[in-house]
Formats: sequence, structure tokens, C-alpha cells
Amino acid sequence: MFKINKLRVEILTYKSETIDDLYGFEFSFNQGLNIIAGENSRGKTTINSCIFYALGMEELLGGYNNKALDKALKDTFVIKTDVIGEEKEGEETGVNYKVKNSKVFLEIENEKNEIVCLERAIIASKKNDKQSNITIYKSKLDNIDEDTVKGVFFVNGRGNNDDPNGFYEWFKDFINLTVPEVSNSNAKSDYSPLYLQMIFSSIFIEQTKGWSDFFATMPYFGVTKPKEKVIEFLLNLDEINISTKRDTYNKEKNSIVDNWNKTIKAFSYLEKQNNAIITSLPETITSEKKEIQRISSNFLIGEDEIIGYNEYLKNTKDLIFILENKPLATIESKKEEVLIKYEVAKTQYIDLNRYIEEFDSKLDIEKLQIKNINFQLIDIKKEIKEHTNLIKVFNNNLFDNKKESKCPTCTQIITEDIISNNDITIPQLSLEENKSFLNSQKLIIDSTLTSLTNTIEEKNSLLLYFKNTLRNKEILLKSLSKDLIADDRALSESEVVQKIQLQQEVENLNQFDLQLNELKEELISLSNKHHNILIKLDGLEQSDDGEKLKNFERNYKDLLFSFGYDSNFKNQVSINRKEPFKYFSVYKRSADDKQPQSIRINSSASDFVRNIWAYTLALRNNGKNHPGLILFDEPGQHRTKLSSLKALFEKVSKEKNKQTIIFTSIDKPLNNDEKEKLDLDEIIKDLEKDSYHLIKLGKHKVIKSLN
Repeated sequence: MFKINKLRVEILTYKSETIDDLYGFEFSFNQGLNIIAGENSRGKTTINSCIFYALGMEELLGGYNNKALDKALKDTFVIKTDVIGEEKEGEETGVNYKVKNSKVFLEIENEKNEIVCLERAIIASKKNDKQSNITIYKSKLDNIDEDTVKGVFFVNGRGNNDDPNGFYEWFKDFINLTVPEVSNSNAKSDYSPLYLQMIFSSIFIEQTKGWSDFFATMPYFGVTKPKEKVIEFLLNLDEINISTKRDTYNKEKNSIVDNWNKTIKAFSYLEKQNNAIITSLPETITSEKKEIQRISSNFLIGEDEIIGYNEYLKNTKDLIFILENKPLATIESKKEEVLIKYEVAKTQYIDLNRYIEEFDSKLDIEKLQIKNINFQLIDIKKEIKEHTNLIKVFNNNLFDNKKESKCPTCTQIITEDIISNNDITIPQLSLEENKSFLNSQKLIIDSTLTSLTNTIEEKNSLLLYFKNTLRNKEILLKSLSKDLIADDRALSESEVVQKIQLQQEVENLNQFDLQLNELKEELISLSNKHHNILIKLDGLEQSDDGEKLKNFERNYKDLLFSFGYDSNFKNQVSINRKEPFKYFSVYKRSADDKQPQSIRINSSASDFVRNIWAYTLALRNNGKNHPGLILFDEPGQHRTKLSSLKALFEKVSKEKNKQTIIFTSIDKPLNNDEKEKLDLDEIIKDLEKDSYHLIKLGKHKVIKSLN
């Protein structure tokens, strides 16, 4: 657990007369409830974002490094003054200041009463100072100097959650959080730490996106069922270790099933390559070895006559034996037989040639598909590269340094959003979100290409077999044709060709049988692996989390209805224990209802905000692994009643051993049916005087001279 003691921002401007002529702000925080209140545009968001930034959590605000911060901290700000005059009484005017360099300091304290101060550059004063570095001083903010530096750690880089030089790795130790390894589809080892940014999305609720869903700002890192994992961790559920193993086993099981299906498909290609009929293939993966051993092959030797492999091999060898032990016949003695064979061979040749042309034509279409998909892949790679470059541009403030977000070439307005228009109300994707979407599209295309390439390779092999078969039929057809026009006293050439082709057929049959048995052995191996993984899944112990979840649910529901929730009755709301909506609140019409529904779509907008209040607080009340701090940015959302806000403030004010920071407006219309205003004085009037710490912002913006 930890708490915030003090926040300070220092800005050196181009108008500063000395390096000590600093601007910014400084605020102290207490244990328990802290209220930062002010009118709109006075700097609440600026203060809030600085806390996120100092803790390396600006990703929850939708940006990296100082891109997530207000321009007043990195570009220009205005200090307003009241100018009194005959006609200008009360009118605000101000002086513009351009930022030269700026940084944020945050003093934090853990449950062992260890105090450190974090320093992070916003606009660096030195080239070597990076926004992605956080300097840690082992002292209070007021006492920091070079002698108290504990180290410099990095954020927003690969491995920052488990690298000894990563800030999150240090931060986890400082706040005494032992995060588990969880299954991760993006990790080479299938595992990764449970990232701190994911955990903090459950305790830092920011205004823009945070009230739209539970953990709405959680970044995507490839962790399997990330929200479930965070809840399991916070509540210290046994299920987190069990579910991580289950996820890994299920991933392995799915891989085995995929390989099984590919092997079954290989039987089909083997069948076509040898003009065989393979029977008794299991429809699904089986643990019965006998089912796999029953797989057999047959051959069609006439329109309706089918014989097994052994009989077909024996018949072919018998024909070779007959041809080898009979004297070479003259053409005259075989004339009618040769004519019949010629007509049959000619028909087979024509049919096979037509089939090959159709097969080849379809294969060309698939090759064209691969070509087109490769073009798409090139385009997507190009877009990903462009987005990466744009992110670097915005993160390095290449536009902000020119005082405007305009292209330096064409002067077009530049935004981080893919769509940026005040008239457009659909959700907008940030560059990071769009890049993530493009990467997911690339993965799909890569998978499609791999599958299609493998299919084409198999079909090319099949086409080669068909062409070789056609060539053999052509050779036989030519020898039969020569027999028909040759001298009757000459020896039959077709019999010699037939014997050679039969010998080749025997060799092909032996090879076919070898490949068939290899595929059967592969199925047996996969069946054994599948059997073993099922044993591991069945052997997973059952979690004993019933009591913890019961207490969590009881506390959540008590809080929810104390805040004035009235969209549903108390007995219709519960914490779901299984998918879907596992660990989240759901609505059930009755206790017998087997189809739980999301609480969000079954609650009014203001009631869903109450849900987030109650759920977030219940996680802290019941969370053994909770960091302790909760931050609410403008909880008075979506026509919330004043009585609900009073109840919220009252509840958190009683949590005197855990820190809650609430940013709230003053005297703002709540737009509810009662036409109430957000009256802070009314909200806090019944609170005990020592149960909260109020920081009331003035009528001017928060940045001012620090001298």
C-alpha cells in the first residue's frame, strides 16, 4: 500500500529572470479523503494528469510521456490578473508564458513509513534527461539533493515491469505488491507479469473514459482475460494461479487439436495423390487407439468395384508376375485387346487432362489471392510504420514546439485522433489504439497467408502427382497407338510399358502405405498429448474463493444501494461467479434466471456510475493486494443526484487509514430531474471536520509563481 504526500510542478519560462524564478504549483495530501475542488478550466485535470504522469501511469490517460499532459505544462500558459478600470472592472486579462523546461515531483509513502520523492521531466532541461526516465530520491520532497538519489528507472519501454532498471519493478517492491505471472498470448514464454498499468486502471478512474465501463482505461498487453486476472489478484483469490495454469493448458490443448485437424487434412491429400479412398477417419480427436488403427485404404478398380490396399497390391504384383513369365506377344495376337486398351486409356487421359486444367485454374486463383493479400500486408506494414512515426512525432512534441498543432508544410491541423471533428460523435481511435488495431489485422493476415501458402504447397504437390500420372498415361497411350499401326509380326511395345508402369505402381503403393502409417502414428502421438493435457486440466484443484467473493459481493451491494441505486432490486444484482461477466456485477430477473445480463445495459447512466463507485470501493475494502489509494476524477457524472454524491463522500471520509483523492467541480449543474447543482458546501457540510482535506482552487488557473 502507499499514499501520496505532496505534488509539486516546477516550470522555468523564457521570461524567468533567474533559474529560481519558477512557476507551477504545490499541494500536500493527507491520509483519508482529499478533495480537490474548483470551477471548470481552473486546473483540476492538470493536477490529476501530473499524478498519473509522475507514477508512470499516463498510458491510462491515452498517451505516452508528456503527450498525455496539458499544453500549459509543456508549451505555454497564462497567468491572469484582475484589471480594475472604469469599464474593465472584473475583467480578466493575463500574461502569456512560454515553457522552457518543466518537471514534476511526487512524494509518496508506503505502509512501512518509507518516504521517497519521484522526479520526472516534462520538458527536459538537458538532452540526456528523458521523459521516459523517473529519478527516485530517498528523501522527502523538501530535502532532495544529489546525495539522496536512489536511482534512475525507465518507463514506457520493453521489460519495464520485470527489468531491474524498470520503474514498475521498483514501484512494485516499494508498495509491497508481489504480482503473479499470468498467461500472455503475446509473450514468447506464454507468461508475463500482471502489469501495474492494468492494476492501476482499477483504482485510477479518470473523467474522459473512466466512467464508461469497469477498468475502461486498461491497456492491452496480451494477457488472457485481463480484467479477471486483476480482480483475482486484488482480492487475493486462489483462482489466479489455477486460471493461469488453465489458460496455458487450454492453449496447449487448442494447439494439439489444430495439429490433429491438419493431420486429418493430410490424409485427404495423400488420398488424392494416390487415387485412393481412406476410410474410418475419426471425426474429432479421440483417446481410443483402436479408432486410429481402424483407418484403412481402399482402391476403386471399376465403376462399382472397390478393393482394399493389400488386395490391390497383390493384384498389381500378380499382373507383373504374369507379364514377366509370359512370352512377348506379337501385335497380331493382341490386336483387339490393344484396341480396347487404347480406347480406355484415351478416355482416361482426356478426363484427367480436363481435371488438371480445372485444378490448375483454381490454383491460379488461390495464387492470385496470395498476391493480393501480400499487397494488403505491405499496405498494413506501411500504415503501422507511419503510425509509429506519428506517435514519435507527437510524443516528442515536434508540433507543440511550434506553438500549434499544424503541419509545418501544408498548415493542416494535426491531431492524434484518426477522426477529429466536433460534429462527429462516434468514438474516436487514438494513434495507439489504431496502431493496435492494425497490428491485430496484420496478425490475421499473417495467419491467413501461412494457411493459404501451406494449402498451395500441398496442391502444388498434388498437381505434380496428377501431371506425372497424365504423363504415364500419355506414354502408355503412345505405345498402344504404335502397336495399332505397327507390323502385325512385331512384338507388342505396350506390354513392356505396362510392366514398367505396374512396377512403378507397386513402388508408389509401398510409399503410400509408409506415409499412411506415419500419419496414423502422428495421430496416436497427438492423442496421447491430448489425453495428458486433459488429465492436467481435470487435475487442477478447485479454488476455495467462495467466502471471499461472498464478502466482496455483500460489501459491493451494500455500497451500491447506499448510493441511491434504483434501476433494479437488490436481489436482482449479484457478482457473477463464471463466464460471461465473471467477477462483475450482473442483473438477473430472478434467482432461477440462467442468463445473467450486464449490469451496464440494465442500469441508467447515473446508476452505472454508482456501480463503478461501489465496485471500486468494494475492491479496496476486500482486496488484500490493493495498493490502497483510489483516485476519482469528477464522479458527479451523468445526471447524478446530489444525495448520491453526499453518500459517496461520506463513505470515503470514514476510510481514514486509506487515501482517496476526489477531483470535483464546484457549483456545476447536475442536469438531473431535480435540476440540482453540484454544491460542494452542501456535500461536505455533514462531514466531520477532520475527516477530509479540502484543496479549493482559486478563481485563476492553478499555475502561478512559486516565489
